[in-house]
Amino acid sequence: MEISGSCFCNTVQFRLSDAPKAVVNCHCNFCRKHSGAAFATYAVVPETVLEIISGQDSISAFQFKENAHKHFCKQCGSPIYNRNVRYPGLCMIYLGSISASLNMAPTVNIYCESQLAWVPAIAEIKSFEQGITRQTQ
Repeated sequence: MEISGSCFCNTVQFRLSDAPKAVVNCHCNFCRKHSGAAFATYAVVPETVLEIISGQDSISAFQFKENAHKHFCKQCGSPIYNRNVRYPGLCMIYLGSISASLNMAPTVNIYCESQLAWVPAIAEIKSFEQGITRQTQ
C-alpha cells in the first residue's frame, strides 16, 4: 500500500510505503496551539515508511521542546509531520496533508484532560454540505 500527500502549495510531496499504525485526535494544548484548531488529527507511522519525494529543502522545523519538533513547508506554512522522542521511531503525519485522508478515521482521542468542553457535542451541531449562505443561516 502506498499513500501520498503534500503541503498546500505542493512544494513538499511525500509518500508512505505502509498504512498508518493508528489515526489519533490529540487534544493537548500544544497540538491545539500549533495547529490552530480544537485538536489535531494525525496518522501515526514508523519513520521508515515516510519518504519525502520533493521539496526536502522547503521543510522547516520548529522545536517545541528539546524532544518535540514540528515540520512544515516554509513556502505555504502547511504542517506536514511531527517527531517526538517520547515516541521513538514514529512520525505523526498531519491527516490534512494526506491525499487519501477521506478513507482514514481516528480511532482514539488522546490528552483528553485538555479537550475543549464543546468537542464531544460536535456531531450534534447543524451541518451543511457546503459553506453557509444567507439562505442557510
